[in-house]
Amino acid sequence: MKKAYQISKAVCLAAYLIFMYQLYNMCRLGGLRRHLPLLAVSGAVGFIFFILWIFFRIRAKVKEELPRKGILFWMELLLFILGTAYFGGKIVYSAMPYHGALAWKLDELQRKKEVPLQHDNFFTDGVEGVLQDLDETFSLPEELYISNQFQMTFDKNGKILSLYTFLYGKDENGETETYLVDYDSSKSSKMSVWLSGEAGAEYNDEMKLSPMLKILEEANCQAMVEVMAENSKEDTFEILYYGKRSFVSAEGLVYLPGDVDGDGKAKTGNYIDMLLHAGGELKGYEVSLHVPGKDSEIIPVRYIMEPEYISVSELQQAQEEQQIEEAKEEDAWSVDPSDGTMYFFLTDTLGWRLVVTDAAAGSRYYEMDKTEDGGASWNRINTDPFGGNIGVTEGLVFFDEQYGFAGLTGASQSYSRLYVTRDGGVTFSEIQMPTDTVTELPELAAELGFAAKDYAYLCMPKLDGSQLSVVALTGAGETEGILYQSEDQGENWVYAGIVQRTIED
Repeated sequence: MKKAYQISKAVCLAAYLIFMYQLYNMCRLGGLRRHLPLLAVSGAVGFIFFILWIFFRIRAKVKEELPRKGILFWMELLLFILGTAYFGGKIVYSAMPYHGALAWKLDELQRKKEVPLQHDNFFTDGVEGVLQDLDETFSLPEELYISNQFQMTFDKNGKILSLYTFLYGKDENGETETYLVDYDSSKSSKMSVWLSGEAGAEYNDEMKLSPMLKILEEANCQAMVEVMAENSKEDTFEILYYGKRSFVSAEGLVYLPGDVDGDGKAKTGNYIDMLLHAGGELKGYEVSLHVPGKDSEIIPVRYIMEPEYISVSELQQAQEEQQIEEAKEEDAWSVDPSDGTMYFFLTDTLGWRLVVTDAAAGSRYYEMDKTEDGGASWNRINTDPFGGNIGVTEGLVFFDEQYGFAGLTGASQSYSRLYVTRDGGVTFSEIQMPTDTVTELPELAAELGFAAKDYAYLCMPKLDGSQLSVVALTGAGETEGILYQSEDQGENWVYAGIVQRTIED
């Protein structure tokens, strides 16, 4: 009897610890199905042997064979307490935000709601039907915004198949409420709605939901779907809404008249024709009707209302202003990728730019402008800074209001020229390096047959105190070169040895 009592107690304790270990792993990693068998077995074994332990304890007590509380008893008790404290603490830790599957499950139980989708036909109920179902459960804010997109798929008969969107707005107390809505008809007849999420709510008018509803009121989506279904033989369609968007192509755009911004005035004008014939950009609230995954084969229909037309010149002006602001932030020169113009600002107000005036066979002609008001206005100060030479600008830098350098490289980038100005860019003169004074070349020079004159790619100069340094290479991207230095602002140069140039240099 005494031995059975001890064995049942030991097995019960072991099963309990195994159960706690598996419970902890499930709370930390999730996977109920994976852990349930072991939980069930260890729990059942523990329960059975706990009953047996109680039974044998009672029998031993009746027969006065109950063992005394020796060291084994205290060790078992300590193991039980430590195991409970350790695994219990781990389970509690896994319930803290971002520390385990249990935390996410508790968060789901707290924030996730299931809402029946009763208005499940887009053609008959519209998006308003979906919002009505949500409003009956949550009393939605009067003005809703989308955090990223509103995406809804439906079949050719209008039955809603899926829905995904993140809505937010202010309640009657001015507090932000959020609703992450997810619906999949193949999995459930209810919408899963997560509340109190992080929407990054900026309340940008361009992300209002109401313009989408206005556009869909005017767009005959059902008729368009019938045509698309007939032509494409597709059964699934989708509407996508990203708020206000910009378009540089008129392909697929359908203009809808109406007042989408709610100011009581509807803009008029054939904006799509203007975009088609004059270029530029259209910006406005837009809803796309398309076949999911088939945009390259079936052109989406893009319904747009009250768009703003932006001309090519306005776009260029905006691009220039943006480039100027970025150039002011740079410590070196910067290049406008749209037209190749190179900018350099010495201060927030004083700057220069090399403007491309013509291009041929990979080379360009440049003229130089100067601004003293931060780029608000520019004056042309040099119509031929490179003395009739053409190429691609390598760099532009000024060390003070008068003293600066410009670089010009050829299409092969096996050489480049350096030009110095000492009158603020009004005139430039080309720098010639004293290759005849070079006494040592990099190790590879002899192996490749290079002479001093082959080191013709002049990197942009660097100024350290009064010392000006220029590295000469055999081509762009090379690392071993010759170093030239000047102490008189580039009037005279001396050979200063060989140099190992890094990519950052």
